[in-house]
Amino acid sequence: MPPPSSLFNLPEGLSPDSVDTLPMLSALLSRLQNPSSTAHTTSTSGSPPAASPSQIASGTGPLSIKDIPSATDELKHNLQRARLQIKDLPDMDRSVEEQEVEIKELEEKIRRQREVLVGLRDVGFRAKKEREQREKEGVAGLMET
Repeated sequence: MPPPSSLFNLPEGLSPDSVDTLPMLSALLSRLQNPSSTAHTTSTSGSPPAASPSQIASGTGPLSIKDIPSATDELKHNLQRARLQIKDLPDMDRSVEEQEVEIKELEEKIRRQREVLVGLRDVGFRAKKEREQREKEGVAGLMET
């Protein structure tokens, strides 16, 4: 039996992609210029190409250390939105201790249900044996007459 669909309903706008920061971080880091290579580049061919504000905002062009705060704004906003939406998920206000108590109660319930199932299986096996025994006795009685 599948779990109730309400367990899979996420708040509007919250998806696994909205909290996945690795692609954005990877893109930012790939644009970051190595300070030692920029110093070397400066001495040989003049100043390194700097990213324009539009390149920073659009996510293209090289980044220097000083450009990181403005380049990471979108990432910060995504994380803030996700944090707020995650707080709206059910049971987010429960403590770890409360959840552990519930887990222990559920584990105990599962243990009792398994005991009942084993008992039912045993009753079923006994009933089957008794039925087979009656059938054998019935067939044997018919053969004698």
